[in-house]
This record gives sequence, structure tokens and C-alpha cells, in this order.
Amino acid sequence: MLPMMAQVQYGTEQYAVRAYAGYAHNTTYGSYGVFDAGGFMPINQHFEMQADLRLSTAGNHALGVQLRPKFAVPVGEMFIDVRLLSNLYKRDGYNDLTQFIGVGYRMDHVTAILGMSTRLIMETPYDWHGTQSMIVEPYNICYKIEVFIREHTSPWNISLCATNMTDYQIERVWQPVFSVGGWYDIDSHWRVNLAALCKPTGMFHLNAKYYGAELRAGFNYNF
Repeated sequence: MLPMMAQVQYGTEQYAVRAYAGYAHNTTYGSYGVFDAGGFMPINQHFEMQADLRLSTAGNHALGVQLRPKFAVPVGEMFIDVRLLSNLYKRDGYNDLTQFIGVGYRMDHVTAILGMSTRLIMETPYDWHGTQSMIVEPYNICYKIEVFIREHTSPWNISLCATNMTDYQIERVWQPVFSVGGWYDIDSHWRVNLAALCKPTGMFHLNAKYYGAELRAGFNYNF
């Protein structure tokens, strides 16, 4: 799944909505389309939140919410990152529920996050009174490092990112996702975004090979 490249609102206090469309391919589902929508809400100078929805023609759909208490430091700002994700794999008949909490730092040219997640995997529909079981993964290290070539207040920017968590999915620690993205501001309200992703498998097992890739484009509207 594709990280929301270049979406950090550091340096602004604007409410925003966004929409994307893209093409994806992986060795499990082949080729499919993705359609994303979301919103960013800077509640006040110490708290912001984000909501994201993904639909795909592969039948995999995702809903995520992020909560970020934050505070300024001499350079940039620190924040607590809390995420709740639900991935419904309709074709395969199961739901992946993931919870994450971590600590992050961001400035004009760098965003870094480190934390832990837990995961519940259950069949859908799930019979709470039946004999169905669920898979529990209690601990997973999560990380993100994203580097920007320009300040966040610039009318255009390009970034490179390595992470095992996106706005739509949290992977296991040995499954990083690499992406490149950027934006261009048409005016004070409209922003165009473009991002590409490559997802290898077996990366930290020293047997890396292609698993999937994605390309998407979209826009932000800032209020």
C-alpha cells in the first residue's frame, strides 16, 4: 500500500481534503485500481487528526484514523502518533485490525517515526459466540523516515521515504516500502500530488525480490 507521500502539514494550519486514483500491481492480486480519499484536521496548535479511506478493485478496502498530539521543540516539533487501521479483504474473507502508537519528529526536511503496533486478524463475518479463532500479533516494530528536498512551505517539493507503515496498512518490521513523491501548488487552495511505490518481499531476509508497485495521482483542497 502506498504511503501518503508529502502529506505532512508541518508549517501550515489548514484544514484539507484530498482524493487520489491510481494503478497497482502485486504478485497476489495482479493488476487493480485504487481510489483514496481523506481529510486533515488541525484542531489546535497542540493536536491534529487525519482520516483516510481506500477502495480497490481487488476487493481490499481500508479505513484509518490518526491522532497526533504535538509540541514544538527548538527546531521542528515532536508528536505522539496513534493509528487505528481496519483492512477488509473481502475476496479472502478476513479483516485485519491494527493499532499503532509511536513517537515522531518532523522539521522542514525530515520526518521520522518509531513505535510499536499490534494486529488482530479474523474471519468476516466473525461469529463471537462460535468456534472461530483469530490470529494475534502482539508486537511489531514500526518505523518511517522521509526526507524532503525543500521546505514544507515551498510551492513544490519532492520526497523519498522508507517505512513499514502507510495510511492504509502496517507491514511487519522486515517488509519495508520504498516510495518517491511530490507536490505542486496551483494556488493557495489547490495542490496536485504524485507518488510511486515499490514493495519488495524478503528484504531483511537477504532474499529481496519484487512483490508489488503502485502509481497514483490526486489533489488536495486546502480551506
